[in-house]
Amino acid sequence: MFRIKIIQVGKMKKGPLKEIGDELIKRLGLFAKIQVIVVKELNEDIVKQDGFTLMLSEDGKTMDSIAFANALPRWSEQGQKELTFIIAGPFGFDRALLAHIDQSLSLSPMTFPHEMAYVILLEQLYRAGTILAGKTYHY
Repeated sequence: MFRIKIIQVGKMKKGPLKEIGDELIKRLGLFAKIQVIVVKELNEDIVKQDGFTLMLSEDGKTMDSIAFANALPRWSEQGQKELTFIIAGPFGFDRALLAHIDQSLSLSPMTFPHEMAYVILLEQLYRAGTILAGKTYHY
């Protein structure tokens, strides 16, 4: 079972995206222990995490869902079993923070509001869990 921490700038507003995110976190319980941490802003102390840390960024490494699923165990082993995904706020992040992460990851070359990035990340984590477990979700 993966231990995954998601650090997000700003709270999710009540509404459909929050509801979808909450449902995905429940479903992810089959494959991972998820901890969501909401912060007001990113700084060096927040970005420096134990384990393997990934910053979501539009110019990060892109991969398809199967490659992402296959990368999770490798990242988890490199991070001593804990993975941290960081989602910046609406104004992005200070590029100097990239010096304190292990990898930059892009969900898409397009830019999304951070609330959507959160839901897309959760869905891809759930999809990855089903791929690795051989469940029928990803076709």
